[in-house]
Amino acid sequence: MKKTDFNFNIEKFEQLFYNNLTEKDKRLFAGLEAMKIGYYGVNQISNKYKLNKHTVRKGQKELLSENLVPADRIRKKGGGRKKK
Repeated sequence: MKKTDFNFNIEKFEQLFYNNLTEKDKRLFAGLEAMKIGYYGVNQISNKYKLNKHTVRKGQKELLSENLVPADRIRKKGGGRKKK
């Protein structure tokens, strides 16, 4: 079987993958995809995944800063209601 024998819709699988990500992972994934596209990437990705453009840009900034929260945590430490 050759590599070209597979006929599948990659867009369908991208959407399936995207829908199973956490909120933070969605933002990072969208930022990465926009960076891969280039100049109009933010606009295209925000339309494709129905995200706000600011969310895509925030994902790009987080990736570029290389200062990500560890994978075992979803939120940064210290969030939430402060103790009295």
